[in-house]
Amino acid sequence: MRLVLLLVFLLYFIPPANSQENQTTDTSEIDLTKMNLLLNEISIHTTLNIEDNKTQIIRLNQKEITSSLSKNPAELLEKSTAISVQKSQNGGGSPNIRGFEANRILLVLDGVKLNNTIYRSGHLQNILSIDPFILENISILHGPSTVFYGSGALGGSIVLNTINPENYSENINSFSSQYESSSNSYLTHLHSVYKKKNTSFLSSATYKKYGTLKMGSNRFHGYENWGKDEFTTNGNTQLYSDYSQIDLTQKIHHAINNSSSFSINSQFSTTSDIHRYDKLNDVSNGNMKYESWYYGPQKRVFNSLSYSNNLNKILADEIVLNFNIQNIEESRHKQKFEDNFSTSRIEKLNIFDSKISFHKNVKDWQIDYGFSNRYEILSSDAYNKDDFGNRTFATSRYPDGGTEVLNFSTFILSEYKVNDKLRWFNAVRGDYEKTEARFSEISSVFPMGTHLALLAKNWNIAASSNLFYSVLDNNFFSFSIYNSFRNPNIDDIGKVFSKVDGVVVIPNSDLQSEKIISSELMFQHLGENNKIDIVLFNSSLTDAIAKRDISINGVDSILYDGEWMKTIANTNITSANMVGVNLIYNQKINEKMNVESIGSFVNAVSSDSLPLAHIPPLSLRLQFNYSVNKNSSLSFYSIYNAWKKAEDFDLNGVDNFEEATIDGTPSWYTLNLIYSRKMNNFQLSISCENILDSHYKTFASAISSSGRNFIVNLQSQF
Repeated sequence: MRLVLLLVFLLYFIPPANSQENQTTDTSEIDLTKMNLLLNEISIHTTLNIEDNKTQIIRLNQKEITSSLSKNPAELLEKSTAISVQKSQNGGGSPNIRGFEANRILLVLDGVKLNNTIYRSGHLQNILSIDPFILENISILHGPSTVFYGSGALGGSIVLNTINPENYSENINSFSSQYESSSNSYLTHLHSVYKKKNTSFLSSATYKKYGTLKMGSNRFHGYENWGKDEFTTNGNTQLYSDYSQIDLTQKIHHAINNSSSFSINSQFSTTSDIHRYDKLNDVSNGNMKYESWYYGPQKRVFNSLSYSNNLNKILADEIVLNFNIQNIEESRHKQKFEDNFSTSRIEKLNIFDSKISFHKNVKDWQIDYGFSNRYEILSSDAYNKDDFGNRTFATSRYPDGGTEVLNFSTFILSEYKVNDKLRWFNAVRGDYEKTEARFSEISSVFPMGTHLALLAKNWNIAASSNLFYSVLDNNFFSFSIYNSFRNPNIDDIGKVFSKVDGVVVIPNSDLQSEKIISSELMFQHLGENNKIDIVLFNSSLTDAIAKRDISINGVDSILYDGEWMKTIANTNITSANMVGVNLIYNQKINEKMNVESIGSFVNAVSSDSLPLAHIPPLSLRLQFNYSVNKNSSLSFYSIYNAWKKAEDFDLNGVDNFEEATIDGTPSWYTLNLIYSRKMNNFQLSISCENILDSHYKTFASAISSSGRNFIVNLQSQF
């Protein structure tokens, strides 16, 4: 019956081509350790765990994910790791790692790269399409990791792994329900694990209903009207911030025999319409500039098939095959105030991935190598619609004649045990990517001459080397050097859009890959009662892509959406040097209490004397955990962000200076409390976030963060 349901699920949700170690079923017993510091730890298979000790990592396990009471992964990262998260609307969340975000960091889900050709350079909310309630663990890799996962990981990678049903020893059913006061939000989640002989099933469903979000009432920063807008706020309530979301997951794992197995992983996520809050608060001639501006349902379909086999042959001890299909749909809809028509822009993207990887042990060597390829097909459409439903031509966001992206890559990873104290890790990746896009004749409203087609080709090699030295039994030093790259995608070379009044971005296919060289010095201490992880890093960014003024055939403006606008385009002009420090510290005070802290700071100097975009202010997180008894626990944590001064903002729009105060984004901190009690098969958690009801915005955000928020969560496992 479950197999039948799975087949129905797949057939229903796949659109046409055109358009680890065994865990116990009691998750409360999972280890709370945040740092994975053992160099030679390996994954559930025999392959190298590339997420460990090649760069600094913050790892969240299942208990930490669940106990954070987070509605989505972006919120989880902000609460648990103090990573800066930008939000343009309530249904948004763009994580920032070492001054990089959006298409400059990688999202990896169950080993598959989610980044695609329409991942933009500004801010991304795509991480919200992942259901946090089925996550088994999250790894945040700080520093360049392109060599591991491919183009895009300039600042780091966020690696998310969902629950593997084969890790459970018995059948379980898990239920969770949650209410939040600041947005009058409701959440319901259910998942079950069913095992029969050599086959394991996971079925999961989550529904979220978000109401309008209330900001904090206490303005300790002194800016009385900041975040209050005539048309988008009512007192402290931020209108147009409500939306809903549905997430579904079905996984099957089957052990063919003792040495081989295959897995099927299907996921579906969709939202309701989501209002673009930062656009609805725009004002023109004393009125709302836009009568409506919203994202249509953000749909993601993910299907993956993997096969593994222990070969025990000369060339490989294990082989793993992966085949993945992703189908993505996004849309944007807007209508200016008093206009009698609306404009809609729709993107549909199909992604086909395949990968073959091999693992071999040779004495003191562990070697992984393999090949991968990706094929992306994008269709982009746009139209104007009047009050009577009649449609007319509108300029599409991307080339309306279609876009195709082809990528091939090969990689090799090796780890060599020099002696008991020294290990040496090396990795190399070769990458080729070609992007082709076409404009139809009618869409060529900008002065491109006869250039109705775009073509971009990029060849790149990324490499990394890491030496890990054990000074004493519990003290370690690690030195790493990396180079990484990000191939320009269609969002860089072919997008046509307007973010700032009177300015429109036009295509430019003459772009080179962004490149970064980074070195890191890491010290780790693993004491009986404390753990310390400090990383100093230095990164040099070259050929960075940034928006600058452009003229084509002497013309510096075009007619776009009914008005003449100045033209700008992405260009490779900026280089920058970035230095910073990351700190992780855990201290066991006694048998009942421990304290943990995380801090991050980045400083960047650009070669063109302009502020570099995306650079977050100093961030710190401090948490105290107290075990009341074996069934109850209490956690108190605080998150702090320093000032982001006005002179340090990127004024081309990426840092959203118009959403800050005249002096920049003020510093802020929150005080937060979580109490949890386990009662038989139930667990009740009660939390009060932002106890002081402080008003604040995270850096580059349009919407104000939540004020005082009471959360009640009930979980049951049976």
